Amino acid sequence: MRAGVGRIRAESAEAGCQMDLSRIACRTVFSLTILLAVRAWGDDEVNTAEPPPPGPPAETTLEDVIAMAESTSPVLAKAAADVEAARGKSVQVRLYPNPVVQGGATQFAGNESQYYVGLSQEIVTKHKLQLNQAAANREVYQAELMFIRNRFALLTATRQSFYVALANQARVEMLNRMLEVTKKSATAAEQMKLAGETSQADLLLFEIELEKADVALENAHALSVAARRQLAAVIGLREMEFDRLGGSLRKSLTEIMSPILVDGYVPYNADVQIAEQEIERSRLVLRRAEVEPFPNLTVFGGYQYQVSGLRDMALLNVAVPIPVWNRNQGNITTARAHIARATADVGQVQNTIAKQMAEMIGRYRAADQQVRRFEERIIPKAREGVSIIQKAFANGQFDAFRLLQSQRGLVDSNLGYISALETRWLAAAELAGLAQLDAFP
Repeated sequence: MRAGVGRIRAESAEAGCQMDLSRIACRTVFSLTILLAVRAWGDDEVNTAEPPPPGPPAETTLEDVIAMAESTSPVLAKAAADVEAARGKSVQVRLYPNPVVQGGATQFAGNESQYYVGLSQEIVTKHKLQLNQAAANREVYQAELMFIRNRFALLTATRQSFYVALANQARVEMLNRMLEVTKKSATAAEQMKLAGETSQADLLLFEIELEKADVALENAHALSVAARRQLAAVIGLREMEFDRLGGSLRKSLTEIMSPILVDGYVPYNADVQIAEQEIERSRLVLRRAEVEPFPNLTVFGGYQYQVSGLRDMALLNVAVPIPVWNRNQGNITTARAHIARATADVGQVQNTIAKQMAEMIGRYRAADQQVRRFEERIIPKAREGVSIIQKAFANGQFDAFRLLQSQRGLVDSNLGYISALETRWLAAAELAGLAQLDAFP
């Protein structure tokens, strides 16, 4: 409505000049034209980080994007396949060795020829197969935890890409309105130039500002398109196009971030659990290596037929390897070293996560402080600058430099505000991923 008022006043001003109004009256009307345009823009642009209601009917929210990512992402499909592969291995290593059927002739000697058939079976001792499966089960747990880790990595990437795209969308909307205001200002300045109320130099300043606003909008639009394409690639739908993203950059994050910021703890997340499961797996591998020297038995039983004489004979054979030279010494040493390595790896993973948490908490707090500064001081001061311009216009003064400076202050303030909001969301998404929070924001 305000922009409409500015347009009506501009048209009225132009008509007034054509009717040869006095120079003072024409100057006052044109000044009010610029004043109303700048005032309307200054009031509205404080909220440009939030999409103006009502939005288009087709809006894609963060929940929609996450649902797409979880159903189509090749990252999760690959992780799910790894889980199934680990489960298959767990089944396989527990299976008992197959029996072996043997047959043939021990001698060919006419009537004294002998023929036999028999069945041999390896008997596994010292619960070796159970230990094999126990160690393989730890690999299953690790694969399942790796799926969780990949899922939260996907959620983090999706959340960050979404809010980058949302921030770019807000920039486009803000710069688009800024361009409209700059056009009105340039038009009003041109009319004032025709009425002899301003100079050619002042008019050129407005025209230059208009060109800069147009270029800024084109650049923002290009970056917005790129951000949406990146979002589509992250969720695994490269060809998907988003008409409009629905969401608010200004939504509070206090409730979800407070526990993390206050505690500053190292979350018991999938990375830590994977490392701990590796310790258990290594211990089972050591136990398996220690029982390897205990020999398995191979038992053979069969039937032998002789052509003449004693025709029917039973056969029985037992084979036992003797662990004289090879007692699995090397594998036992290796397994013990793996336990030490896995134990140290747990501490390393915890330290890495603690470092990441500390870095992200610092980034989040810095961005949050910057957001609050914009909301409480910077943007109000930018609006105060507009108020000063209003008073100058009310006193019959026209200062092109001050007007442009006021406009630039509003633009810079709102762009900085959007950037601070974007940085805060990116840090919050990273923290939620490290803490493995499903609820976000």
